[in-house]
Amino acid sequence: MKKILFASIFALSTLSVKAQAIVSHEDIFFTNLYSNLAYNNANEKSNYHISNTNQGFGGKWGLDMTWFGGIKLNATQSFINLKSRYGTIYVSESGKIGINTESPIVELDVAGNARFNSYGEYTFLTLGKQANDQLIIDNSTQKFFGGGYFFRVHNDSATNQYVDAMIIDENGNIGIGVNPPQSKLDVAGKSSFRDNMKVDAKIEAKEIKVTLTPTADFVFEENYGLPKLKDVEKFIKENKHLPEVASAKTMEKEGVNVGEFQIKLLQKIEELTLYVIEQQKKIETLEYKLSEQSK
Repeated sequence: MKKILFASIFALSTLSVKAQAIVSHEDIFFTNLYSNLAYNNANEKSNYHISNTNQGFGGKWGLDMTWFGGIKLNATQSFINLKSRYGTIYVSESGKIGINTESPIVELDVAGNARFNSYGEYTFLTLGKQANDQLIIDNSTQKFFGGGYFFRVHNDSATNQYVDAMIIDENGNIGIGVNPPQSKLDVAGKSSFRDNMKVDAKIEAKEIKVTLTPTADFVFEENYGLPKLKDVEKFIKENKHLPEVASAKTMEKEGVNVGEFQIKLLQKIEELTLYVIEQQKKIETLEYKLSEQSK
């Protein structure tokens, strides 16, 4: 019995010695840093430590890590996933980063709101490969960029290799080619609209050019059927407006196409010109007859 007891004590002692050999002080205190210079060096404790603490965690215990030379996480054939109670920072095997998503489909995929802020009065967000393709947020008191949001695009042919394209100032005014904008939309240069534009207010302009074909010169063709004045008179009495011209109620309800309306008015002016020419011929004929009778 004593032999068995001594053998058991010897076996446990051997296991204890082996365990102490496996878990060395060098592994525990990270003595491989700077050729073991950090081992038992009190000055290095603030630079290299891994511990648990409840400071800064709202009273809960968390992991506190400090590493002077930096921290590198390397997953050579998998992903990296840092998770808190309600949030996630996920790095996929292909290098895509997801914030609050573990299935990012682009290089930075954010499920939620994002905020960009600089330490100065201006925040520059560079988009694309060119350094001058920027969105600039101006929060300065000087309003160097006009305040609000300022859009700058790269242009190799420009003097500074960029063009200040558009600004949305702090009042919500939009300026294209002009800074500061004086109205909700202030454009310095030509504009082109390839679809309908609706304006629920007045339009003030120095000049308006309407390009529309065909014109009303067809009235002067020999085969044009000029309406008889009696028919025009009858139509006006019955409908209270000119033939081929919309009524006032229709214009109020559906509006007026300026280009088409101008051509229609020109058509009526040309018809009126033909009536005047015809009347002038009749007057000249009557004058001739009267002059002959008076001889």
